[in-house]
Amino acid sequence: MKTQIKEIASPYFKLQKPKIDACQWTDGFWAQKLELCHTEMIPNLGRLMDDPKIIHAYENFKVAAGLAEGEFKGWPFHDGDFYKYLEALSHAYAISKDEKINALLDEKITVIAKAQRKDGYLGTYITIGHGTEGFGHPSEFKYKDKTEAFQIDFDHEFYNFGHLMTSACAHYNSTGKTNFLDIAIKASNHLYDRFGELSPELAYVDWNPPHYMGLVEMYRTTGDKKYLELAESFVNMRGNGEKGKNETRGGRGLDHSQKRTPIRDEKQAVGHAGHANYLYCGVTDVYGETGDCGLWDALERIWKNVTTRKMYITGATGPHHFGLSDNLDFVCESYGKEYELPNIKAYNETCANIGNAMWNYRMFRATGEARFMDIVELVFYNSALSGIALDGKHYCYTNPLRFIEGHPQNTKDNGARSTSLSVFCCPPNIIRTIAQLQTYAYSISKKGVWVNLYGSNVINTELEDGSAIQLTQQTNYPWDGKISISVEAEKKDEFAIMLRIPAWAKEVSLKINGKPIKENLVRGSYFELSRTWTSGDTVELNLPMSPVLMAANPAVEETRNQVAIKRGPLVYCLEAIDLPSNVKLSEISIPNTINLTPIYDEKLLSGVTVLEGEALVTKETQDWNTTLYQELDNSVSEKSKIKFVPYYAWNNRGSVDMSVWLPSKN
Repeated sequence: MKTQIKEIASPYFKLQKPKIDACQWTDGFWAQKLELCHTEMIPNLGRLMDDPKIIHAYENFKVAAGLAEGEFKGWPFHDGDFYKYLEALSHAYAISKDEKINALLDEKITVIAKAQRKDGYLGTYITIGHGTEGFGHPSEFKYKDKTEAFQIDFDHEFYNFGHLMTSACAHYNSTGKTNFLDIAIKASNHLYDRFGELSPELAYVDWNPPHYMGLVEMYRTTGDKKYLELAESFVNMRGNGEKGKNETRGGRGLDHSQKRTPIRDEKQAVGHAGHANYLYCGVTDVYGETGDCGLWDALERIWKNVTTRKMYITGATGPHHFGLSDNLDFVCESYGKEYELPNIKAYNETCANIGNAMWNYRMFRATGEARFMDIVELVFYNSALSGIALDGKHYCYTNPLRFIEGHPQNTKDNGARSTSLSVFCCPPNIIRTIAQLQTYAYSISKKGVWVNLYGSNVINTELEDGSAIQLTQQTNYPWDGKISISVEAEKKDEFAIMLRIPAWAKEVSLKINGKPIKENLVRGSYFELSRTWTSGDTVELNLPMSPVLMAANPAVEETRNQVAIKRGPLVYCLEAIDLPSNVKLSEISIPNTINLTPIYDEKLLSGVTVLEGEALVTKETQDWNTTLYQELDNSVSEKSKIKFVPYYAWNNRGSVDMSVWLPSKN
């Protein structure tokens, strides 16, 4: 099949993306992460995916393709996780042009093509049949008819289709080849044939919705408008099912997957945080193509609810493993009530956190407003990156803000990173994110080029009129806020370089070719630097990074009279391993007047800036083993040296007590 490609620019997004290989990290923080991604993260991920005794994902495709004998093993969503792995490979190829990666992709894609049914359906769980329970798959979720597709929501078929579409589009944009995209076209056409007409069926089987994003991306990549129409249909049907009917398996209620309320009427973030953030991504994508004001108004309401009521200081979302919504629906891995942000039992699934960044990036593209990109940066440096170890081979599913050895409320990871996870959605998600993070760094608009993320890199791209521009960024960000950008441009007319001034930045300064810019640089905005540029021009932006103590809204009960520490985009934490041997983390409190000194330690945690200061230690002299309450012991506080490390790097020196929030004292 010869695929005809017609790329579409989103008319209601103010900002467009450069080509997939336009930007490359050259040095520093993200260059090091990307190198590790290519040399360790992706190869190790492939090993896990290929191993029939571990994830079994590739083996499922081989069995479905008739290339191997066996039965389905694992979870129904393993197909989607495998597509994330291929997406990471595609982005790695876009940067490296390594033909070994290209050949590896072709090998995997050939097997996937053979596993696809003639009608376009693709799902190993259904095609193979369910066999044994594999790695703990609950027997209650098996079908009676093993070949019947789209019958219940829990089997993540839409999740798998969505990641197939997104991965195939990334592969096409990276390689120019259509072998993977042709598979996605057949699968998308199958969805359209099945669900193209509005039907109450959609309201019940639509679950875990990466397919919203995937369908819109298929439309943008192929120009086939039926994919956009189908995405709109899914948006319009969601939340319009029969009220009072709990159709969700495993006891989960309508709120769990955002099905109780039509999206245009929604006022808050509810239910599974990963599902929700993917949903909001997809709805924003639909807005980008249609300009539907009802969708945008809902997205703004939900965004304000999340960022002012339900988001952690790290950008994480979803405090609960299990809980009840306001409507008393059983929910899991979910958003909580307003201001309900516990620390030690904070679930904060890595996928949900990444989804928050993906959503905010789309909101940014629609508006060009820095408030959204600030959250993207916050997530990337904190609650997303914390999901993978510094060696690139160990993972956390949850990302709590406090861990105490033996505490009964610790999250499921219990302070330990694992070489694999039974529910394996998060590792390929963070790895594909790191593999493509350079694509977030810049945007293009009629005004010019937007600098979204800071880090040493080079971008070669085109402005909207087709004129070439190269920006070379040099910086030691996030350890240092001094940024130098040199310009090479062929455009003779005036255009703008838009510089993001983060909301955390104070006393910002800017120079052009050594001359200070006297205009006001507003925090939490983009500064428009418009001029006729000459090749060799240099922009010098300085974002001073002073450590600051952060307080939470008093309505957040779990952090009353406590402080957290930020420096630049980084949230810091205290690990017990950095305390004197005779001091417990629970004995530490932070003076409001603490003086914190940044010190870069290249040998610690792959190189980090630590914050050193002096804390108060109140020794625990009371025995709490046999009582719940007793008289206050007015112990005298002593002073002790203290060292904070970036939160993303916690749990890389063994399972030790850790906390982001600590008691404060005047």
